[in-house]
Formats: sequence, structure tokens, C-alpha cells
Amino acid sequence: MGLRAIRDQAQALDASARTTPPPTWLGLTPATVGAAAGDDLGRQALSRMQEAPPAVSACKDLGRLCGADKDAAEPVARPAERQGVTYTVLVSRSLGTEALRAIFRAATGRDVRFLFRGVAPGERLMDMIKEIHALLDGIDPVPAVEIDPTVFRAAGATVVPLLIARGPDGELARVTGLTAPAWLREQLQGGARGDLGVRGPAAAISEVDLIEELQRRVAALDMDALREGAIKRYWQRATFDTLPVVTEPRERTIDPTVTASADVVLPDGTKVIQAGASVNPLDHVPFTHRLIVFDASDQRQVETARRLGETDSPQRPLYLATRFDRDQGWDGLRTVEDRLDEPVYLLTPDVRTRFALERVPALVEARGRVFVVHEVLPDHLPIGQPVESKP
Repeated sequence: MGLRAIRDQAQALDASARTTPPPTWLGLTPATVGAAAGDDLGRQALSRMQEAPPAVSACKDLGRLCGADKDAAEPVARPAERQGVTYTVLVSRSLGTEALRAIFRAATGRDVRFLFRGVAPGERLMDMIKEIHALLDGIDPVPAVEIDPTVFRAAGATVVPLLIARGPDGELARVTGLTAPAWLREQLQGGARGDLGVRGPAAAISEVDLIEELQRRVAALDMDALREGAIKRYWQRATFDTLPVVTEPRERTIDPTVTASADVVLPDGTKVIQAGASVNPLDHVPFTHRLIVFDASDQRQVETARRLGETDSPQRPLYLATRFDRDQGWDGLRTVEDRLDEPVYLLTPDVRTRFALERVPALVEARGRVFVVHEVLPDHLPIGQPVESKP
């Protein structure tokens, strides 16, 4: 194809690009932007809409090479962008809802990050996040919006919007009052650096520094009162895995042997256990405790647990309570521990299932390759002592 044919084709494509309306996904027109966000914001959004898509820019560049359309748009391959320039816009809700929505719409499809400094004084973080989500509703694709007070600190920002261009070695340039990178990009290509001044309307930042606000709120908390409240609420919310009381002594054995349903393989591929093989944990790990399970709200069972724990044995007793007296709370737990002279733990469902516990008080100990569960009648107490478990 000769130069004349190339030039004619480029001019035709350029003419089509000039007369074709912008795609609907841009979402803004000069009229709606100007009415919603003020003339300056409208001009910013319009300038971004008028930036030609890559295909149009390429056609205009081809036309320039052929001597056509000397006022065509800039080349696609922008020197500043090749150097890894990123754009960050510092914003605040003080700009107003409509202005922020216009700013976010104009950023659709652009590699621009928007930052808020934090929340309003006394505002809940989740309320602020919900408000920002509402601002972004209907904007597709959703621009990158974050909360990062550290950037505001580093920039020394006091008013917004503040558009900052950064390169691999740090900040290149900034401008106050603009949010679309087009103008700042042109300045960078022309060699401009540093603070380029105020080029549009700006407003004071309404949000406080999120980090400072969180620190202030933490400092205002009465940690002692919170801790005390949590401790008091524990016994009202604790879940007890209760079991019925033993009425007849009984002894049962539990075989802990398990059969592998599939190969057990280490991360390096070493096969430890083959599918179908049986393993008894007691062959490999000794069981060094005696489990004494009882209802700590029943004084009879507390005395039975104490007697079982004092039995001469090389295995140390481990006391597990199915429940405690909620009304006595921590005082009740300390009383039981003082009586047994050992810590007392709450029985969990997995331990109850593993040892097939059915009634209390009970003693669980290892004997050879099995566990033996002894169900023991609770000790009798003198008249006047409680004999029934509390509900």
C-alpha cells in the first residue's frame, strides 16, 4: 500500500472517530458532569472522555506520519507511563456526594487509586465503608478506593482533591484541585516536576486520621471494666456437656485402634501408613494421665473425684468437669480446685466422644492396648449436703 493510500485510510478512520459518540460505558456527558460536580470537575471528566481509545490514537499517529491531521492526539506510548508512573487521588467526603460520584465515574477503566484519610469524628468504620459502597453503586468497573492515612501524612495533605504522580523513585509531581491524570501526565511529559499548584476547587479534609482515631478510642476504653465484664459473662454463656449420674458401677473397655481408609503420605511423598493398615496409638504414645470426669456442681461427685485422684498410681490425675455452678462462677471453680488441689478443666464434646463417656463420675485409664472406663457410684454425704445435681 502506498503512502497516499495509507494517508487516505488514516484520515477516514480519524473522521469516523471524531463523529462517533463516546461509548455508553463512559457514563458521563459534559452537561451531566457540569451540573453534578461544577464546571472544573466537568471539564476534567470531559477531558478524560475525549482521550482517544488506543485504536483511535494509533490511527491519528499514522495520519501524522503521512502528513495528515497535524493536531492529532498524543501517541499511545507515553514516556512517563513507560517509566512506571502511578496516580493517586486523595479525596474526602467534604467534596460532596455528587462530586465524588463524578470523580469515581471519570476514573472507570483507569489505573488510578483513590484514598480517604479515615472516618468522621465518632463515626463507626463500617458506617463509613457502607457510605463509600453506596457512592460506588452502579459504577462499572469499580475504581480502587481505599482508606490509608499514611499517604495523607507523607504528602502533608490538608485539602483535597490532591492528585499525586509517583515513579519508581518516589513522588514526581502533584496538583491540587484536579483528579484526572490527563493534565498531570502532559506536564510530566513536558518535564514538569514538584508541586504544580492549585488548578481547581479544593476543600478541607473532613475525616480524621484513622490510625490516630483508633488509638484515641483504644486509649478511652476502660480495659479493666471490659475484662471484668467478659469474665462475668463467661459463666452465663458457657456450654456444658452434661452427663447423667451413675446409678450402678460399671467397667467398659475402649479399643483405640483405627484403620486407615486411604494412604497417609508425608509432604515429601513418603508413605507412612498404607490404606487398610490398622494403628493403635497406645503402641506408639504412652497415656500418662488418668481422666477423672465429674459434675462439679454436685458436691458428692466432687468428693468422689478427690478420692479417685488420691488413689496411688504413677499416672497423674486430670480433672474434667461436665459442668459448674453458674451462680458461683469463678468462685465456685476456685473452691473445687482448692478441694482437689489440682486444676479443673471443662469437658469438651470431642473428649466425651473419644472415650465414649456415658455417665459420671467416671475414671478413664490405659491398660495395655485399651482404655478402661470405670463408672463409679458417687460418694454418700452426711444429711444436709446436696445429693442431686443442679439443673
